[in-house]
Amino acid sequence: MIRALWLFLLIAVMAFGAVTLFSLPGDITIALPGRELHTGIGGAVVFTFALAIVLMLLYRFISMFVAMPGEFTRWTQTRRRHKGFVALTRGLVAVAAGDAEDARRQTKKALALVGEPPLALLLAAQAAALDGDDEQAQRYYTQMLQSKDMEFLGLRGLYMAAARRGDNEQAISIAERALTLRPKTPWAINALFDLQSGKRAWESANAALDAASRAKLIDSSITKRRRAVLATAAAKDADARGDSAAALARAQEALNLAPGFAPAALIAAKHLSAQGRQWKAASLIETAWAQEPHPDLARAYAALKPEETAQSRARRLSALAGMNPDHPESRFLNAAVAISAGRLEDASEALRPLTDRFPVARVCLLMADIERGFGGDSLVAREWANRALRAPRDAQWVCSACARTTNEWSATCPHCHAFDALSWQSGARAVVEAMTPADETGELVPVDTTLYRDAVKAAEEPSRAIVPQQPPAAGTSPTPVPERPATPPTPREDEPAIFAPRAPDDPGPDYDEFAFDGDDSRQRRMGSW
Repeated sequence: MIRALWLFLLIAVMAFGAVTLFSLPGDITIALPGRELHTGIGGAVVFTFALAIVLMLLYRFISMFVAMPGEFTRWTQTRRRHKGFVALTRGLVAVAAGDAEDARRQTKKALALVGEPPLALLLAAQAAALDGDDEQAQRYYTQMLQSKDMEFLGLRGLYMAAARRGDNEQAISIAERALTLRPKTPWAINALFDLQSGKRAWESANAALDAASRAKLIDSSITKRRRAVLATAAAKDADARGDSAAALARAQEALNLAPGFAPAALIAAKHLSAQGRQWKAASLIETAWAQEPHPDLARAYAALKPEETAQSRARRLSALAGMNPDHPESRFLNAAVAISAGRLEDASEALRPLTDRFPVARVCLLMADIERGFGGDSLVAREWANRALRAPRDAQWVCSACARTTNEWSATCPHCHAFDALSWQSGARAVVEAMTPADETGELVPVDTTLYRDAVKAAEEPSRAIVPQQPPAAGTSPTPVPERPATPPTPREDEPAIFAPRAPDDPGPDYDEFAFDGDDSRQRRMGSW
């Protein structure tokens, strides 16, 4: 309504102006060669306006005609650019969908229409990588380095290509350049840490860990753990080189971060003992045992005082086991001490909680040795030895990434090179290769000492216990151990057959088919059915 009112007022003003103009008295004479034109003031004004409009239209037409080639060129370029971006979009969709053929076709169209802008280079590189042409993809990623906006993306692509080729040196160089551009980029920091730790460059890996900590990419507890592992790995390398001072310093650094880390405690205890500081070495081992017992800790602890008597060593090891009494390794240690002293019932009681469900092979073999030590109960010993064939694997260093095992700790898995992936645990695979038929008796005997981890292999051979036995002191006699019969005794006809507890997959006789003859000690040694 208001706009209509304004339009009406404008028309009224123009009409008033025209009437006023035409009502003015006088005329205008235009003298031309040989002719004169006479008109009023109103007619002259209208003529002037008409002439101005004609001249403007003529100028517009001439300008448009002159600019037509350039406008056509710009229109053509705009149309090509539009088609090029459509091809880019379709090509990126094809790459995401894994359609290599369509991605390659759209890439050619995009490059032909728009040349090689950053997005076209990205599409071309991804299409080449999808098609398996790493050389062509690397060429496109290298061209991206010329663009400030695409340089980081080009570095990412070049790093991935180097990682696929296994060129770790080039991958490290690219990751370092990427980290210089963007210091808080997770993939560059993690790549540097993994690559440096994989090549055992512990100091460089520690620098990458510092960068991750500054960028707050990982939790402080994880950072602390990784520092301890790196320090232990450096201590292990120094120990291998014979640099005892550096090995001790780095091992102590690791223990300050993780006091219960057994590999670091073993290295530190070794060098402290060599310096005559057995009390300090014992303290480190005790601290580690209290947090996470390990059989190598017990062996190192036993070797701290080589001149002491067997009785003193047994008391010392029993005290060590008492620092974490419910742990399986503490029970193994108590059993080994009891066997070395000839206390087979105590050894059996120490192992009893480990025999309830799925005992590992070491438990089965130790129980078999204990039964042989009692003498005359060879059927039970034979059943325990047979059960060891189906028992889960004894504790080893197991990689959480690839599930493969190794007998020695290292900062990276020797198989898949995962960092800090080894943990001390039992496996579920039976150790069939660890047993072999013996002599004419036909018994199965262990041939893999890792099943025992220096524990007792037989009650009648106490010198093979986890406790290194020393010769008896002067004036003393060794503790007697029951002898094993030369041949297995033949059971009486009225004596019931006795079988050891079985695993769920053991196709042995059922409990209801047999009965005990009242020998409570034998039944206790059999464990729970």
